[in-house]
Amino acid sequence: MDKRILLIVEGPRDEKALVKRLWDRFDRNANYDVVTYNTNIHVLIRELFRYGIDDDVDVVRYLKSSDVPEERRIGRDESFSDVYLIFDFDSQDPLFDSDMLKDVLHFFDDSTYRGKLFINYPMMQSYRHITGPDDEGFRERTVRADIGRGYKSLVDGEAWNRLKQTNSLDRGMLRFIIERHLMKMNWMVNGDYRIPSMEEYEKITQKEVLERQLEKMGAEGTVYVLNTSVFLVVDYNPYWFLDREPLKEESDR
Repeated sequence: MDKRILLIVEGPRDEKALVKRLWDRFDRNANYDVVTYNTNIHVLIRELFRYGIDDDVDVVRYLKSSDVPEERRIGRDESFSDVYLIFDFDSQDPLFDSDMLKDVLHFFDDSTYRGKLFINYPMMQSYRHITGPDDEGFRERTVRADIGRGYKSLVDGEAWNRLKQTNSLDRGMLRFIIERHLMKMNWMVNGDYRIPSMEEYEKITQKEVLERQLEKMGAEGTVYVLNTSVFLVVDYNPYWFLDREPLKEESDR
């Protein structure tokens, strides 16, 4: 079947605005549907894996069932080639279970199989927590793991003006954002602050990223500012971003 993508996102506003902008600027012909789950990853985990990790769990089948509210439900005849789940870290939630989250990231590690889960640290707004074109502090930027909703105000105050309005981001600025987060993820996992090669990117798992974050949280009570949901379009077409020179300037095409 042709690519048809299902995006399961946490919230109705910021997440939907960002993924729409990504598709509008990189592939306006992309065929995708967005389901807003309206709760966090830890609640979703409890609903999907009530009795522990089960290989028979199918998130698409679950969203077709009467177990979910009608506004989250998808049609019984719907089928998708790729499934992505986009949620915040939410380590302050009483349901937070780091071991379970690691298992779930291992479970959801392939968009064409069971689905792929992207966790944003500490939350979605991390994609624009860059202070300027030469933000040398971004590589090691951290925030308190339990910062919660206060993070939005922090980002509003510190983000580069060109990144403050999602709907004004052009293709060049989106590539700039994606590349900086790719560089940071590569530094966190492989110790090298540069865009990973195709081979390196394919070897990095989101479970490894979580493990680095948990190490940081355990040692200092902080997490690295990192947005992984922007890698949605890297997974979709890695040749747009990998094995090429970092962006200096690029206009919309």
